[in-house]
Amino acid sequence: MALPTRRRPTAVLRNFPETRWDMDRLFDEFFVRPMVSMNPTGPAADFFETEEEFVLEMNLPGFTEEDIDVNLEQGVLSITGEHSVEEEEEKGTYHLRERSWNRFTRSFSIPHTINVEEVDASFAKGVLTVKLPKAAEAKARRIEIKGA
Repeated sequence: MALPTRRRPTAVLRNFPETRWDMDRLFDEFFVRPMVSMNPTGPAADFFETEEEFVLEMNLPGFTEEDIDVNLEQGVLSITGEHSVEEEEEKGTYHLRERSWNRFTRSFSIPHTINVEEVDASFAKGVLTVKLPKAAEAKARRIEIKGA
């Protein structure tokens, strides 16, 4: 009489590495990367850190300073923009018209280690730049070791 053999659920084990990767990615997106865009649609943006500050650069071609609203509240930096083309110039029969009106909102989680009083925004050549200086206590500093 043959003894029964125990079978392993190979289908589940075969997909385990892929499932593990998906779960790791999900965890990283929600907990590890604190400066992830909350709304990934909209104008392209770069968010980077230097020793002195965090910087957000966003491409906004066709916008003016009056079209853009920058708001920082409770650790969230929100950029909203809206513009429309006033001229109703007829160029022929339109099959697609997307450039006459444009509205967007992008939000970014910001570290609480910034100096809110010195946040600065500028707009030049279609690029919005928001500089968020680090608070003095957040900057890395070398501590000298004193001998006895």
